[in-house]
Amino acid sequence: MLRVLKYYITTFIILLVGAFLLFLLLNDYNELEKQKVNRQLNKAHTNAIIRAKAGIEVYASLVSSFKSFTKNTREFPSEKQLQNYLSDFLKEIRFNDSLLINYIDTAHVFKYVITPQGIDPSNLKGISVKNIRDEKRIKELNDLMNSKEIKLFTPINLREGWAGFPFNFSARNNKNEVLGYVTPIINVKYLLDYFYENHNEDLYVHKFLVNGANDLTREAYYNGSPIYNKIKDKEYYKNFEVEDKAFIYSTIDLFGLKLKIGSAYKVQPVVNHTLYQISYLWYGILCILIFLALYQYLKNESLNKKLQEVNVIVVSKNDELEQNLFKIKSLIKEIHHRIRNNMQMISGVLAMQKREYDDENIINALSDSQSRIQSMSLVHEKLYGNESLKDVRIKEYISQLIEFVEETIREKELIVEKLVDIPNDLIFDAETTFNLGLIINELITNSYKYAFSRTEVNKLSLNIVKEEEVFKLIYKDSGEGLPEGFNLKASKSLGLQLIYILTDQLKGVLEYEKSPQSTFVIHFTPKV
Repeated sequence: MLRVLKYYITTFIILLVGAFLLFLLLNDYNELEKQKVNRQLNKAHTNAIIRAKAGIEVYASLVSSFKSFTKNTREFPSEKQLQNYLSDFLKEIRFNDSLLINYIDTAHVFKYVITPQGIDPSNLKGISVKNIRDEKRIKELNDLMNSKEIKLFTPINLREGWAGFPFNFSARNNKNEVLGYVTPIINVKYLLDYFYENHNEDLYVHKFLVNGANDLTREAYYNGSPIYNKIKDKEYYKNFEVEDKAFIYSTIDLFGLKLKIGSAYKVQPVVNHTLYQISYLWYGILCILIFLALYQYLKNESLNKKLQEVNVIVVSKNDELEQNLFKIKSLIKEIHHRIRNNMQMISGVLAMQKREYDDENIINALSDSQSRIQSMSLVHEKLYGNESLKDVRIKEYISQLIEFVEETIREKELIVEKLVDIPNDLIFDAETTFNLGLIINELITNSYKYAFSRTEVNKLSLNIVKEEEVFKLIYKDSGEGLPEGFNLKASKSLGLQLIYILTDQLKGVLEYEKSPQSTFVIHFTPKV
């Protein structure tokens, strides 16, 4: 009785320690899940920042190109010349109509207002910038005209109905005389769309602040100035109840303009507590089962001797099963042996039939059939001599197959140098070997019949290599190869048709190269 009680107390202590370890493990899992959620948000945020910077670079190159164009032309370009230049430049990039070019003179009066599709769509020409911008901005523009730098000002809401990033640079002729300034304006939607390109609107919300103060959306800039766009950005972060502490932030420097970008989950992912409940439930069930198992173990201890007797009986039965298995293997070997003999008989009959005909086409057809039968016969010969009854050593099989083809169709005056490069331990299943054997039989037969010369030393090489999970059969000969433009798939040759069918059965791909040497390459995957 004391011994039984000792077992139960020891088991209880072990299960109590296990419960504590499970608690620690689930807490670690909870932390890992939180880290995973944060990593996903950081990854989405970082990817969006990278894409946005790429868009900025494209736009910066456009602005620099415009500056060079206006300065290096013989005379300051006309409105139409600037529009043509803009249209040509935009052919390869996706700005569409989200771009506006303004040329403003030293008195701050609009001279040119250009879009890719039209001239002055909002009737701004002749209007003074002083009427629509404050004194601080006018002073900055005056300073800009005497500067050689490109400057980006804070976003503006345009009369054209969209918010834009205004780049500005001094307008000068080729004599370096100041004529005013040029303001290319890009739709902010172009830049901010990079944050929504992965179709993740359902997961993330983004916040955009200019110089850390004013909100920016794809449709408007909220700085107190008039907004001409009636469309509201449905992804504006204030449309969602997301706390500020849930955002992660990065700041992009846009030519001196600081754009602060925040990203957060629209709905913060919550770690599923179902795992906790299931884990504790299963641990409770496991404890009950362990106690039941312990009870059963102690109860059944007295039956060990009987179990030993049963084990003796089981061993005896296993011996009988092994004997039966040996008989089955012997029977399968006999089947393979008989199939091989029958195929040899068929091959012999075909050989006798060849002597009954004078027609060279019939004799060749019978020889081809005899070669194909022998190829399959060799597989069965290897199988009934193999312990596994399903695998074949490929190098040995192919070497014998080449010898048979030579004996069947080789002419005495042909001199052939053969190179067979196959790993000695390479083993394929019977079905793969059947298909490979027939393919190689057709290739070698074609080489001897059509490719080899009777006056020169001929060469033949065959190797099989493994590339990751795929094998590659490479067959070359020194013949002239197939004619230029020869369509393998459309060929009416039975041999080539067979090669295509057998390659398909191997789930492989057939390739042919004529130069520098006639080469057939077959990528295939053997059955497991």
